[in-house]
Amino acid sequence: EEAKEETKDEEIVVELTDEEKALSYRKMPNPDMTESVLAKSYADFSVPSREDGFDEVTFHWQPEGEATKLLKDWILSKKLTQRVEDLKPGESFKEAWTKWQKSLQEWRKLASDWKDTNKRKALLAKRAEAKKKEAEEKGDEAPKDDDPEIDMEDLDVFAVNNVCDVGNGEPLFANFVYEDWFLLSTRYEIHLLLHSFKKDLDDADRPSFMEKDLGFYYNRYFKKAFSLKSYNAKDLAGLIELIQDTLAVNKETSFLEPVLGEDTPITNFVKLVEEHRRDRQRRLDAGDETAELKLPRNAPAPPARQPPSGSWQGGSSHRSGPPAVGSRGPPPARGPPSHSHGNSSQYSSRSTYSSSSAQKRAYTPTGASSYSSKQPRTSSYSGGGAGSGGYGGGSYYRR
Repeated sequence: EEAKEETKDEEIVVELTDEEKALSYRKMPNPDMTESVLAKSYADFSVPSREDGFDEVTFHWQPEGEATKLLKDWILSKKLTQRVEDLKPGESFKEAWTKWQKSLQEWRKLASDWKDTNKRKALLAKRAEAKKKEAEEKGDEAPKDDDPEIDMEDLDVFAVNNVCDVGNGEPLFANFVYEDWFLLSTRYEIHLLLHSFKKDLDDADRPSFMEKDLGFYYNRYFKKAFSLKSYNAKDLAGLIELIQDTLAVNKETSFLEPVLGEDTPITNFVKLVEEHRRDRQRRLDAGDETAELKLPRNAPAPPARQPPSGSWQGGSSHRSGPPAVGSRGPPPARGPPSHSHGNSSQYSSRSTYSSSSAQKRAYTPTGASSYSSKQPRTSSYSGGGAGSGGYGGGSYYRR
């Protein structure tokens, strides 16, 4: 017993790790602020000073210079990892995005018209008329109708002045397929996003963002989801392989960076896509099957289900047959069975429905009924009549 008491009286020695010794503050189990609130305000944090209205500011743990550096480094580390939740697209982005959408729509329509023989003839005729009119205004002779022969395969795409007409009326994007148009949009969207982010945030410490936030900012600016699966890519490196002329990653900061300048003409992206398409085609012609590019397409939405042509509700029924299996037929009549007079026959208030065209039902006639007991039943119930059967043809109709 005395040994146990001595053990209890011994002091417990706590040993700190090197990491814990390097801390000048204690880590709390619960943060003082939530991450969402912190993300909106941490960039404005600062060390207190006399300029803030304090008579005196005393630094006990560390000198003012070291405390200021510690806070600055902490803010910078946050900027490298924290996304800007309240970032909004600026006016310059909206103008550029509107211009791009309009141009893209015109290019796709022109490409579609060029593939149509009749529409192509109309385009060439309109082009010839425009050239003739232009020559008349300048006082020159009318140009010949013969356009120069251009070998599209040997054409230098970056020397083309007008992507809608390489010189013979044919657009530079005449051979674009789904994959080419999709990568064209991706190139410009990534390019515009990175430049707009830098301009809208206007923070020298954070000129861009990391891969993990690409989907967030892409949705914030373009109002649509971003997925690497759309490019058959397992990671960002797979996407960069497709658009390495537009997107790169900074090795030191891991920030995404645009390859092209902000003032790059939008027609340059068409030229990049055409050059990429030709390179793939040359590799395919040489037998390189890995050059084939197949991107998944979004499946079309299923057609809306049409309501059935007949209904058993109310008086709008047009069905002459029995209700379908699982459907709800007319409510059964209550009370005693109703009797018909004259040329009508008596039926039970509980009608039985069958898929057969005529159901025979034996019964015992009463009163002055003139039908025999083996009269086949040829009447069917109509939902528009009285719930209890009624008289004559009010609740029944003949087939």
